[in-house]
Amino acid sequence: MNTWTSRGAMVGACCLALTACDDIGGPGLGATAPEGLAFAELGRGAVTLVPPDGFCIDPRSLRASFALIARCDTLGGGQGRGQPLAIITATTVPSSAEAASAVGTDQETVLDETRTDALVLARVRGTPPSPDVRDIYWRAVGQIGDQAVGFALYEASGSPELGALAPDLLIQMMDRTQRKSAAPQDNSATTAAKPEPRGLLAGLFR
Repeated sequence: MNTWTSRGAMVGACCLALTACDDIGGPGLGATAPEGLAFAELGRGAVTLVPPDGFCIDPRSLRASFALIARCDTLGGGQGRGQPLAIITATTVPSSAEAASAVGTDQETVLDETRTDALVLARVRGTPPSPDVRDIYWRAVGQIGDQAVGFALYEASGSPELGALAPDLLIQMMDRTQRKSAAPQDNSATTAAKPEPRGLLAGLFR
């Protein structure tokens, strides 16, 4: 099994199922929407994650190498109602050539795959982390600095399919994250608390 699917899936199996993780050290927090975060640091500061338009980072989900992103209004903010009802997860691991090019896990079937300058994207069929989401979802992987960055986008099971909008959201997030990660950072970041995140995923589709 390659580096991304083994180590990344180990982090993902913990966090995508929204059980507690043991990552040491909290990420830095960025500016906030009313309840969600507009950005957050992952990979011990190597990656500054920036969501797409209308989406915010759930501060309850943050770990040193993991974040969950949802529509801002589902987190208590006033923005995002025009965006699709979906969630995105982001995971970072120390990079290798293998880690930065592998998409999916041994338990998933890749249905479609495409590449941009920054990402390898795949539509896959697998077991989602919650019964509230479809079993067909999107994964993407790229590299920022010395970190491999993996995204997964899940759609609410009862909502219209996103089609081409799903990879567009991941491409937009990677572009914003690359630009923010390369920019000088504010040193006023604080440390995230780590409340128990069980049950968050289903609640973000309410």
